[in-house]
Amino acid sequence: MPKETPSQNSIAALESVLAEHFSGVSWDSLGAVLEEKKFFQAGMQRQVRMMAETAAGMVGERYEKSTLIQALSSSPVEKIRGVAAFSVPIVYPGDLQAQLQALYLTGGLEGAWPRELSATVLHGLIIQHGAASILPLVRDWIHDPAPAIRRLVAESFRPRGVMLAHITALKQDPAPLKAILEPLLDDEADYVRKAVANNINDVSRENPEVVLNWVAEWMTPDASKERRWIMSRALRTLVNKGHPTALQILGYTPASTLKVTWKATTPARVAINQLVPFEFELVNHLESEAYVLLMLFMDEPGKGQARRKSRYQIWKGKIKAHGSKSVSKRIHFVDKSSRPKEPGVYRLSVTVNGETLEERETVFSR
Repeated sequence: MPKETPSQNSIAALESVLAEHFSGVSWDSLGAVLEEKKFFQAGMQRQVRMMAETAAGMVGERYEKSTLIQALSSSPVEKIRGVAAFSVPIVYPGDLQAQLQALYLTGGLEGAWPRELSATVLHGLIIQHGAASILPLVRDWIHDPAPAIRRLVAESFRPRGVMLAHITALKQDPAPLKAILEPLLDDEADYVRKAVANNINDVSRENPEVVLNWVAEWMTPDASKERRWIMSRALRTLVNKGHPTALQILGYTPASTLKVTWKATTPARVAINQLVPFEFELVNHLESEAYVLLMLFMDEPGKGQARRKSRYQIWKGKIKAHGSKSVSKRIHFVDKSSRPKEPGVYRLSVTVNGETLEERETVFSR
């Protein structure tokens, strides 16, 4: 995340809201204290934590514990409302019930900052205390009238999350998640549905069969459009890997009903910075529309005996009944900053709706 800079920052907004609620404290030194802590050298999330820690330290024990969180939550500046979320474990160290009650407040505030940082703090509590301990305490939140609170649960319990430590127990056994995700499958709020889909997608990375069993159960013939949207997004990792069951659940056409020709344009040798061409002709023999995903998998040399795998989506779309489609795509064969291409044989395979069409090889040397 970007850093707040000396020329553009929220310190003045923090001073303003604190001075309004804590007139007995001199806030003139707040900026200097933060600079002493190397505030402007820290990443954004660390900066927010510094603001919370410094504010709590300067307020001290002279006020009710909840007053600081309430004051920060009242700020018209979104980022300062985010500081309120990071203040929760500082204000209530060791008091889990009080922390959850405060996160219920901050997680429902307007703006991405307080909502995302509330989810970050709750995610941390799940790791600290265990999903089995936290889940019963927040389970009822999934029925809350506020979409932000429903989403807070679905997002915080993601096994992987975004730039967060993983919840190892839920990666190993995601079964407890079903009870909080299932009631949200038809949620009216897009904000909530995205979190549900992302959570299920996280589960699919370590436990694809668990997710496929869930989705097969949930995708009834009368499933709502909201639920179908969640399933499509939730299976995106498996779809991108060409998982045949995931593709079948989402209505991709059986590959046997399609004729796909990989044209002879793949070069026998490739060079760095080359645009490698791929051309295909697709024919749908069905009396109905065909839904198609064409994927390229590149099995690459790695260091020593290890090999790497890259995948590329060549084309995704629909072909009308008895229709055809010509597809062309060029893949940029280029070094990545952290992973340069190794010389050797590159094995190329193309799948059509999860079934391998053909395999070829090309050679790279420096």
